[in-house]
Amino acid sequence: MSKDTNFQDIFAHFPKQVSQGIVDFARDVALLQSRYIFTRRVKSLQYAYCTHCRKEYLRGPGTDYPLYLRHNEIKKCPKCQSVCTVKASGRGRKYLSDDAYFVYYEKSVIDPNAIVAWGLYVERDYSGNYYKTETKFRTVAMYLFQPGKSMMLYQSYWEDKWTKRKAVRSEFNNSMKNKSCYLSMESVESAVQGTPFQYSTWEKYTNQSADLVRFFDLAAKYPCVEYLTKLGLRGLIEAKLLDYQTYGVVNWRGKTLEKVLRMSKSQIKELRTSNIKIDPLVLHSYHFYRKHGLSLSFQEAHLLRGLSTGYYLSEAMKLSAYAPFTRIVRYILKQLRREDVRRGGVRGHFWEDSTVLITWRDYIRDCQELGMDLEQEHILFPNNLYAAHQKTIKKVKFKQDKELNLQIQARLKSLKKYNFEANGFILRPATDTAELIQEGNELSHCVGGYAKSYANGETNILLLRKASEPDKPFYTMEVRNGHITQCRGLKNCSPTDEVKAFIDLFTVKKLLTKKQTRVAQPA
Repeated sequence: MSKDTNFQDIFAHFPKQVSQGIVDFARDVALLQSRYIFTRRVKSLQYAYCTHCRKEYLRGPGTDYPLYLRHNEIKKCPKCQSVCTVKASGRGRKYLSDDAYFVYYEKSVIDPNAIVAWGLYVERDYSGNYYKTETKFRTVAMYLFQPGKSMMLYQSYWEDKWTKRKAVRSEFNNSMKNKSCYLSMESVESAVQGTPFQYSTWEKYTNQSADLVRFFDLAAKYPCVEYLTKLGLRGLIEAKLLDYQTYGVVNWRGKTLEKVLRMSKSQIKELRTSNIKIDPLVLHSYHFYRKHGLSLSFQEAHLLRGLSTGYYLSEAMKLSAYAPFTRIVRYILKQLRREDVRRGGVRGHFWEDSTVLITWRDYIRDCQELGMDLEQEHILFPNNLYAAHQKTIKKVKFKQDKELNLQIQARLKSLKKYNFEANGFILRPATDTAELIQEGNELSHCVGGYAKSYANGETNILLLRKASEPDKPFYTMEVRNGHITQCRGLKNCSPTDEVKAFIDLFTVKKLLTKKQTRVAQPA
């Protein structure tokens, strides 16, 4: 392990040699799978060498182990009982090596209040003489955590030079992201004993800081980490560790809880009894609404947290053209609390604040299209938003269908040219949107979606029926620019031979021009 003289003040905190604990962890945890029994044959005898206990023994007829070992099978070494992979020494050892990365904690050797951590890359290479294979250690990172500050030194795998990083980072997701990575939890427990980090609650954050270096960096700089965790505010620490947005709701360098949270004692008391998970967005929401004149509880701030930032806040501000923002917020809160939007204790129609906001926005658009007077309080703020919106949706659809039907009715005169009857079949244009929807539903295809393009004259939809059942959907035909583009029956099935014959006759009689159908006269 090379050491740059520029960092002797940091190196001084570390033991001068790799401890036995590190050696044991590398052997028994990080490289546990790197245990082999190499075999070689000499006549009828098989020599088996265990890389863990470094003992060789004989197998084969006349020995204590009469059965030969096979390449790549998993066996226990009879000498040390280690689980090993059998490797025939002459088969494919050119690239046989194992490696891993782990972080190991120890106490500082010069500061009883500080802890250090090694980031170690370890490797065992079996491509050469496997009798002499040793575990190689390379220090990739060195961490120092002292009350009030923390530092990290780093050297890449390819350079023998230390650099001091501006910020502490984990190599698990950086230079070692493609390696098997481990943390010695026992080393953490031993290292923190008797130091200010002993009660830092580190054991609660292994999911957010896999090797704990980010956590101890935070705990070293900000003592409030401990009492925020014990207060039940783990969500604030987790957000910080995961680099999520914290909205500036925590004064990390505050000396008292009131200054850290920027709250009074009574507010903190309310926070403690709120029985909800507090994260940065909830605290941001709580402060945000108070700045806008709304003294919401933490439960209410939690319900309305989605409207306090980002896209939904911008949408709410746009809707403030119809009512003050505070009025909108109170209305959304009222809708969230309605018992008739709950089913069996679970929210039914409105799962969160954003769904209420978007529903109200869409409801307002419907009202505008229907010409409803939004100046009236009961229209702008219906008592049951969900029910009111369902009504406007139906009215808007009816209005749109009515407009389309008027357009279709205006086209029917020009579409009469497609009326055709022959061979027990009839063909005629669709008369309205209801007929298109019925056609699509009964035949299980998508003609109902063609209503607008049919009404606009972009396409022509013709209904093919049996003459004996003129009101029962049978086949649906689309004609564009004088050509049949498709004709589909139940579940988009193709025409039968009888239907094909009818379609061919219709094509000749109705779609082809006189010039195209003229029969040449003999000269």
